[in-house]
Amino acid sequence: MTLPVYFDPDVGEAAGSSIELAGAEAHHAHVKRTRPGDHIDIVNGRGTRVTVEVTSITPALVRGTVIARTDDDTPPNPITLVQALAKGGRDEAAIESAVEVGVLGIVPWQADRSIVRWSGPKAVKGRDKWQQVALAAMKQSRQAHLPSVAAPVTTVGLAGMVRAAVAAGGRVFICHETASEPLSARAIDGSGPLWIIVGPEGGISDPELSALVDAGGEPVLLGRSVLRSGTAGTVAATVLQVTSGHWR
Repeated sequence: MTLPVYFDPDVGEAAGSSIELAGAEAHHAHVKRTRPGDHIDIVNGRGTRVTVEVTSITPALVRGTVIARTDDDTPPNPITLVQALAKGGRDEAAIESAVEVGVLGIVPWQADRSIVRWSGPKAVKGRDKWQQVALAAMKQSRQAHLPSVAAPVTTVGLAGMVRAAVAAGGRVFICHETASEPLSARAIDGSGPLWIIVGPEGGISDPELSALVDAGGEPVLLGRSVLRSGTAGTVAATVLQVTSGHWR
């Protein structure tokens, strides 16, 4: 059985060291009825995981002894999800499930047909919310890498990011119903970042698709059915985890 995961960006103690977990994470452990003698994992979001035997706990502080430390490498094909802003919490649901299947980067996209609009304080609040969703999903799925949420981008900015990713040896897949080849048929050879672009509920506009393809993006199908924006990214990430060999 996997151990519950808590987050401390500064954790990294060696086996045998004493350790403390404070603040909201300690409160969370207390709410989950953690007791002295229990084992928990604490991760720093950059791959380090320490397994701790709890010696004492209050709502504000967990004390324990590190009994093991491991450092997880970043996979050779890290996946970034570009998720168009969507209404009804569908974009947040998309982030949650995508992180659970191992997405390591998230880019909010203000697409032409996005009904939701982020600007000014709303953009800051929206990004912070997505980051909190990613943190909760990382802990829930017992992972040690915390995906970072980038600042929201327009299509012009996204095209520049796609061009840079491709120039650096990455692959960028655009989920689009007019594509002729499924993502599962694309061979993933060697290392390099993988990007997934998911449009809003109204779809990616023709000018957007042209701009992203011109930048090096590859349109792909996910299956025989048309998926909603909150589902497509997770399905695509799952396919890539298998075809890249990371889940084999």
